[in-house]
Amino acid sequence: MKTQAICAIATPPGSSALGIIRISGKNLKNLTKQIFSKDLQSRKATLVGILDNKSLLDNCISIFYESPKSYTGEDMIEIICHGNQVIMNSILSLLNKIGVRLAKPGEFTERAFFNDKVDLIQAEAISDLISASDSRAVKAAHNSLSGKFADEIKTICDKILATRAEVESVINFPEDDDVPELSLGNIKKSLSNILTDIDGLIKKSKKGRTLNNRPTYAVVGKPNSGKSSLINFLLREDASIVTSKTGTTRDSICYQLSIDDSIINIIDTAGIHETNDEVEKEGIARSALSITKSDRVLYLVDDNQGLTQEDKNLIEKYDIKDYFLVFNKIDITKKEPQITTTKPQEVYVSVKTGQGMNLVEDIIKTAFKSDNSSENIYLARSRHIECLQNGQKHLLDSDKAANEKSLDFLAEELRLSHMAISSILGQNPTEELLTEIFTSFCIGK
Repeated sequence: MKTQAICAIATPPGSSALGIIRISGKNLKNLTKQIFSKDLQSRKATLVGILDNKSLLDNCISIFYESPKSYTGEDMIEIICHGNQVIMNSILSLLNKIGVRLAKPGEFTERAFFNDKVDLIQAEAISDLISASDSRAVKAAHNSLSGKFADEIKTICDKILATRAEVESVINFPEDDDVPELSLGNIKKSLSNILTDIDGLIKKSKKGRTLNNRPTYAVVGKPNSGKSSLINFLLREDASIVTSKTGTTRDSICYQLSIDDSIINIIDTAGIHETNDEVEKEGIARSALSITKSDRVLYLVDDNQGLTQEDKNLIEKYDIKDYFLVFNKIDITKKEPQITTTKPQEVYVSVKTGQGMNLVEDIIKTAFKSDNSSENIYLARSRHIECLQNGQKHLLDSDKAANEKSLDFLAEELRLSHMAISSILGQNPTEELLTEIFTSFCIGK
């Protein structure tokens, strides 16, 4: 692994009160002496001037973390300067001059992995924690980062190794005719226990994978039903164009909506209807794609017209299944805001006056929070589940081999199962896997 010192801005782009620049590498105290006005002491915040040929770039608080007691396992320095992009970029340029190169995305965590500061599950959990979309996802990411997920994986792997050792002993010492039968009984019992453990872990991992995906709503309906107005109301800004002219929205536009402690994606779509206009047809095709990609749909209905046969035909045509019916314009029909208990649920609102719009926010908040049990859930990825299922398959084949008393085949299937499951922790990872994981990180982490 290359050991050239690296640096990056660790705070988001833009102006702010403070900005943080991270450095990691070998012998950083000696390397940075030429630009710092004072020597740094380990784990002590020090006010230093950063100088470029006696020209002051900024007065900063700098903290030195001596190897191996740092995030990466190398020497690290965190520079806390004023959050001005000009200042931070000037400091980066100065660091480049003295031999510190710019870090690649995820390179700090990659170095932590190679220096045994984190396993692969924890490395992925760091990225997931940064991008978590609600408090449940944050808790689940912390569970993975704290090592709970890895501990369960290691326990299963240890049980597989113990069972494999017992199989090898039966293969190598078959002299006593009673021993194989007795040992096979123990092996079958061990396999049954391991399969129970792995089945439970797969179920928890699948729940965790759903937390790892930000929920998406598509706002769908006929032209002029109030889709863009509803989006603007929820976002508290004029994000989508609204006019009285039919077909104003010609494309699908995705926004991020923050509600309480959650972030969801909400898509404004072109009105779906029968048309010969080529541009509108393309917009409607994109609306159909948004429906397919969304987790749920808010289907808007003009309450002046009610749910027409055309609406029912469109719902069927575009295979809209998991949806709420939002009846808009109750300020005209003089109805009261309400949510029905019918299936699909109906919500009666006026986007124009705001009547009942809290009900729309309520159904969005509650729809993805039916299961609040995140205490023992891990923020798993599809990779983890695939490895667990692959290991489970080899365990089932091991069980079959045990029943057939095919000991060599049994030992091999246990070896393959252990390889599949232990790969979650990053044992013998491929270069392609590491590249895929770490390049998904933000720069500076």
